[in-house]
Amino acid sequence: MTVKTALKAGVLVGLLGLALQAQAATILMNFDGVTSNYEVAQFYNGGTDGAGASGVNYGVSYHDIAATNGAFGQTSLPNLAYNSGAFAVADVAAGFTSLSFTSGAFSTAYMDVYSDLGGNGTLLGSVQLGSDPFVFSSASVTFSGIAKSFVLRGGVGQAGIDDVQITTVPEPETYGMLLAGLALVGVAARRKQRA
Repeated sequence: MTVKTALKAGVLVGLLGLALQAQAATILMNFDGVTSNYEVAQFYNGGTDGAGASGVNYGVSYHDIAATNGAFGQTSLPNLAYNSGAFAVADVAAGFTSLSFTSGAFSTAYMDVYSDLGGNGTLLGSVQLGSDPFVFSSASVTFSGIAKSFVLRGGVGQAGIDDVQITTVPEPETYGMLLAGLALVGVAARRKQRA
């Protein structure tokens, strides 16, 4: 392998890395468009909330998590989300690599991150929520790998979250398109070299 070929390969690998990073999306969910006093449900999954209001498609579905515009410590107005079940789950089918949010709680509550959908698989990380329901504090869950769900765990209606931010994993078809593009670049370079 010549120095010139090695440099070209290095540049291609660098471009591949940049392209993969660019495909990861950071998503912010502040629950402000969700109908107050209804389940978040499919609002962030291209569907509707419990009242039928349409949301955006971030690929995130919520189970036993509802929105309310109560005068609590939420960091963005008007709404926050709270656990309407003791084990309230958010599923991210594509997977995610980071999770941050603001929170407050009336009693001990946790945010857990799992490797599989539905709060199943390996527990990748956990953090206790802020203990003041009227002053939300910032938090994040530190974990390695790719997670598929996060769980708001505590007494029913006792834990609130707002401004949930995740970094999603690129869709598999993105990798396929990127690899196909690199293959075409390689074929073109090979043809040029032969000519």
